[in-house]
Amino acid sequence: MRDFWHYLASILMWILFGYYWYVVSGRQISLAGFQALGVLSGIAGLGLIATLLWVRHNLNLAARNRRRERPAPGPEILDRDTLGRPVIGPDLAALKKAPVIGISLDGDDRKVYTAGWGKGS
Repeated sequence: MRDFWHYLASILMWILFGYYWYVVSGRQISLAGFQALGVLSGIAGLGLIATLLWVRHNLNLAARNRRRERPAPGPEILDRDTLGRPVIGPDLAALKKAPVIGISLDGDDRKVYTAGWGKGS
């Protein structure tokens, strides 16, 4: 039902738009009308020029490949977790290679990581 009302409103607006064009086309254009048309044309022209300049600017950036380059990632540090607790365990490279990682909390509220290597480790 909502689509029906949208279509109906659109059709009525286009009819109103057409009617006003009919009214305007039947009148003689005055000097004020020409001035308004000139101002509107100037604004539209400035908007077009600004858009074209912006597109050229973006094409120049893309040609220099600045937007595609990502900054080099910094070193990964695993000394605290997201809650701020200290982390104890093997270095990050060993944890990344381990197929099984155990995580627990010790009595001092420190997070302890252990690298496991499968069954019985």
